[in-house]
Amino acid sequence: MLDVRKLLLLREVEARGSIAGAAQALNYTRSAVSQHLSALEAETGVPLLDRTNGKATLTAVGKLLVGHGELILSQLETAESELLEFSGQVYGDLRIGVPFHEGPALLVPTLVELRRAHPTLRITLHDARGSEARQAVRLNRLDLVVASRYGQTPEPEVPGLSEEPFVSDRIRLAVPTDHELAGAGPRPLSDFVDDHWIFDEATPLGRLTLHACHSAGFAPDPVAATDDMQAVLGLVSHGWGVALVPDLVPDRPGFPVVRVDLEGPELTREVFLVMRAGTVACPSVAALLGAVRRDTDAQE
Repeated sequence: MLDVRKLLLLREVEARGSIAGAAQALNYTRSAVSQHLSALEAETGVPLLDRTNGKATLTAVGKLLVGHGELILSQLETAESELLEFSGQVYGDLRIGVPFHEGPALLVPTLVELRRAHPTLRITLHDARGSEARQAVRLNRLDLVVASRYGQTPEPEVPGLSEEPFVSDRIRLAVPTDHELAGAGPRPLSDFVDDHWIFDEATPLGRLTLHACHSAGFAPDPVAATDDMQAVLGLVSHGWGVALVPDLVPDRPGFPVVRVDLEGPELTREVFLVMRAGTVACPSVAALLGAVRRDTDAQE
């Protein structure tokens, strides 16, 4: 029978891209990881890693085994969650990833009430953004994260995860208060072809910026790359450039900007709560999801 712990090691190598990265993430020695993986290869009778050129990448069979491992681990976690349900108590540790530039305003009021209702539940917050946040949940670094998706630029799926819709908002263009189009009615994005732009093309919002500008017939001129939206708003306020910003990102105190409505198809963002599929029934996660649903229903 396959050893689940070795499947975890194989998944970590796949996620980190190397044996050294997996060893560091799991606080193992590199030789210990290599020995466990060699033992797994002996058990399966097929090579799981391609060790040529001094690297360790998964073979096709290795990737297949990781996929099966995801299902096995999810089932084990589901079993653990359902066993915890029998206690009827909400306790333990709940590690939540939020983008700190907007996450506290979105989720923390609900978490404060949840902590009051369940004093034996310890909730810790961690700064987490983009695809790295989903991977942190997948690899059990976090239990749940607030993550975004932009409809115009779909993200690749991460296996083993479950999503709960949270909120949605539109995206507008933040410009300096002295910009010639500040305060104007809805404008086509092409009106800003001569502006400098602030975006990080490695992020979903950055990819949306490129997509929207290209659809408007121009390539934006990037003058700063950051995924910290409060830093973006500060730069816009000082006149460094313009930037697409979701409406739920709060204004930065002392750094005024104007948000301009855009003509054409509305740019939108969907915000989700993301957790491992096997933990949906876990009492702490279920309590949080229930609290979020109640607060959402009360606001509608």
